[in-house]
Amino acid sequence: MVFAVLDAFSRQEADDLTFTQCLGENMKYRSSSGSMRMVQKAASSYDAGYTTIPGPLYIVNDQVRQGLIQEPSMTEAFENAAQMDMLLSGLGTIESINAIPAWRSAKEAIFPGVDLDQVAGMAFGRPYDINGNFLIDQANDKTFSLPLEQILQVPRRFAVVQHRSKASAALGALRGGFFTDMIFTETIAMKVQKLL
Repeated sequence: MVFAVLDAFSRQEADDLTFTQCLGENMKYRSSSGSMRMVQKAASSYDAGYTTIPGPLYIVNDQVRQGLIQEPSMTEAFENAAQMDMLLSGLGTIESINAIPAWRSAKEAIFPGVDLDQVAGMAFGRPYDINGNFLIDQANDKTFSLPLEQILQVPRRFAVVQHRSKASAALGALRGGFFTDMIFTETIAMKVQKLL
């Protein structure tokens, strides 16, 4: 759905914009919905600059993850991400994790101590429950990204949700207040209402 929103951007020039990732690559390398490709697509609509994070969304080894954040090839993207005034995101589910073979086989290492049966959705790469509580603490967070607290300080945070299977994810995100704005279909709105 995020890709469809980017497709609707009208082409114009905006020299004062920079598009960036705030977390690592979702590993959808053969898909137009890959993280880096979406950033590039958004930037091309405005003839704007962009920076990407050429690393995976999850890095289990804490030293490797912290070291990569400080690598020169990553620094500019993380510095740009730290200055974001708007964020556009989709919501994931545990099925999103299962769709990537490397992550499916390493779920326990990626989400240590998390009861995966309690996961209603994924926001910013982190699992949360139906009540809007993130299920991973900072000490065990294996996400290659800006810290969650910093992401939640971005002034405008848009979520776009299309699939009916994400109604529980939408409800948990609403309850958690992860986004300032959420856009979803009437079908999802009706399913969320039934879950209340």
